Amino acid sequence: MKSINIKQVDAFTTIPFCGNPAAVVIDAASITDDEKLKIAREMNLSETAFVSPSEVADFKVQFFTPKFEVDLCGHATIGTFYALYEEKKLDLSKNIFFQETKAGVLPVELADINGEKVFMMTQPSPKFQPIDMDKKNIAKLIGLSENDLIDISAMKVNTGLCWLVFGVKSLDKLMNAKLDLRAIEEISRKYNVIGITPFCLKTLNEKYSYHMRASAPIAGVVEDPVCGTGNGCVASYIIHNKLIECNDSVNLIGEEGHEVNRPGCAYVTISKLHDEINEIKIGGTAVTVLNGNLIF
Repeated sequence: MKSINIKQVDAFTTIPFCGNPAAVVIDAASITDDEKLKIAREMNLSETAFVSPSEVADFKVQFFTPKFEVDLCGHATIGTFYALYEEKKLDLSKNIFFQETKAGVLPVELADINGEKVFMMTQPSPKFQPIDMDKKNIAKLIGLSENDLIDISAMKVNTGLCWLVFGVKSLDKLMNAKLDLRAIEEISRKYNVIGITPFCLKTLNEKYSYHMRASAPIAGVVEDPVCGTGNGCVASYIIHNKLIECNDSVNLIGEEGHEVNRPGCAYVTISKLHDEINEIKIGGTAVTVLNGNLIF
């Protein structure tokens, strides 16, 4: 029998039962990958993160959905480093830490924003790819018509995970859109994306930059409340297509999760060099809601 400590952390919020929950095992060195997948299934959250020693970074972090391991997860990174901070596992003589992931060795910065501890993760520079799918069929994925979509074409965007990104004109229509999970899973397999991230430039909170949703049924996630890689892809798409002005850098805030009664927000910083995005950071706060032992 094994016994491990496991936490459940709500990321991209300071309010329990809001934002995006992730499970975190901060001492996973003795757990096999098969056991990690079984633990992720048991926790039944969009991602469970497992921390172990690394020879090339401060920590090695693996991310498992209930179905398989993924290269990177934004909200689980925020949850992981909050848990490490809470357990006094971080060397606070510095404020930048490195995590070894399947998407590469990536920095995570501990910042103080408005008196709150915010972890900002650097994601890989975005890669953009057109998709040979017409607006009518893209709109059908969320039960809308092609006239409901913005004029900019949908794109595959990858900042660690690849999402299909497209814009919706009306906030009300986006929030009330009905997800066709079977169709979303089919196009995810066909186009090699993790899921879809429709967004709108109109927001509930006037201080925020965009509203978005994220659905990845191929990974067992009907709707992700606040998605870190999804926000990275949506924000990159917005700046790449000049929907929001950006000279050298810009700060954005994405709101998400209202449709599943788990509202939260992601801080986004995008920097450009020679008119191309060369750095993207996604950050947020977190709160622990469960701390216990898992016996197996």
